[in-house]
Amino acid sequence: MSAPILWIVIPAGGALLLWLLRRNQTLCLILAAVLSFLLAALSVVIPIGETVNLGSLSFTLSSTLPVLGRRFVLTAGDQMMVTLLYGLGTVWFGLAILAWPHRLFPAFGLGMLVMLVAALAVEPFLYAALLVETAVLFSLPILSPPGRSVGQGLQRYLIFQTLAMLAILFAGWVLGAAEANPADTAMFQRAGIFLGLGFAFWLGVFPFYNWLPMMVTETHPFPAGFVLSVLPTAILLLGLDFINATGFLRASVAMFDIVRIIGVVMVVTAGLWAAFEVNLARLLGYAVIFETGFALLAINLNSLSGYLLLAASFLPRLLALLVFAFALSVLENQGLPLKLSSVRGMARSYPLTSLALLASLLSIGGYPLLAGLPVRLEIFEQLAVTSRIGLIGTGIGTAGFMFSGLHLLSELVHSDERTWHLSERWPQRIVLIGGCIFLVVFGIFPEAFYNSILFILQAFPQLF
Repeated sequence: MSAPILWIVIPAGGALLLWLLRRNQTLCLILAAVLSFLLAALSVVIPIGETVNLGSLSFTLSSTLPVLGRRFVLTAGDQMMVTLLYGLGTVWFGLAILAWPHRLFPAFGLGMLVMLVAALAVEPFLYAALLVETAVLFSLPILSPPGRSVGQGLQRYLIFQTLAMLAILFAGWVLGAAEANPADTAMFQRAGIFLGLGFAFWLGVFPFYNWLPMMVTETHPFPAGFVLSVLPTAILLLGLDFINATGFLRASVAMFDIVRIIGVVMVVTAGLWAAFEVNLARLLGYAVIFETGFALLAINLNSLSGYLLLAASFLPRLLALLVFAFALSVLENQGLPLKLSSVRGMARSYPLTSLALLASLLSIGGYPLLAGLPVRLEIFEQLAVTSRIGLIGTGIGTAGFMFSGLHLLSELVHSDERTWHLSERWPQRIVLIGGCIFLVVFGIFPEAFYNSILFILQAFPQLF
């Protein structure tokens, strides 16, 4: 057996089975969570390319699966990426029982994870664009299930993701021509431009991110949080893979300068718009933009410390988005409008939901003692050396995002009532309290958690 069969083919068959069983929503969510957990656990305990002895049974998990002249390759260095993606699936599928048990979510959600793992494994790299586009198509029934109208934000999401596929494919064609004539540096520059444009469409970077806050308001916050957690994470890993495999990208000073400028602009605009936003669902979209901006600032350093910062930022980013999306789902499922004016005084009736909203939003903003602060401080220190203007801009954007959290706090506690009561159900209380505790523990003991994710860089040896 090969690793791609275990982590791509078998879960693809599992997604098909879940689709056939889709009428039993709870069973499908449980099966999806269990299968994702097993895949994540196996990627930790089973080494690729080494002989495994289980009593009298002995086998070696090969790394390559040839398909129609192409290859899917998962090496030992890729196992941490597999663990991260299927670990995300475990958490989101498990919590969906409490937040959004839609019958299409487990099948298409697992299918989306499978396509993203396949995109990270496929060779040549340009076929990753087709697999990511397939993952995007799988996300559409999640974001807009039958019976729900398709909004303008979702349409723009599909358009920009499809444009990204076309740009990456064209970049692959140009890069192939450039490799045939290495002396023609202009061809490499054109390939780099199209690669950058493709990733800009994929990640929703400035100025192509107007669909993000729009899309979140047009769908349920839980599936939106799932898609906006899983897809950008896989795209960032794919970007590292391209930089690792392509020497002219690592040597391009101009490209990393552009990445820094775009990252600063994203942090500034997301922070300032979040400061004056009155729709909580749109705040989730701005949080994704804000986090992507900081991810680009880490990549712009083009050094081991920068890539370590990017890897370290994954866990606090994903945890904060999960807690924020789950808290919004609690309000959405109760029929409460996701507006600041509608949550005024809500801290007395939904105290745990209010606490989770505040903790996750302030963590994203980099509030002290919360999970997002350590990485933010490191990026600020690096910017102080490389770009003072970038440091000032990033500080302004961070202050704006922090203000949005303080604004939310003032609305939540503003009430004339004197009584307190818990409106959340017990399972929801456990998840909300656990999420807040993890955000605090991450902030107080960051190294204990960051060291576990830094091994993800083993997949990119050229970045060291």
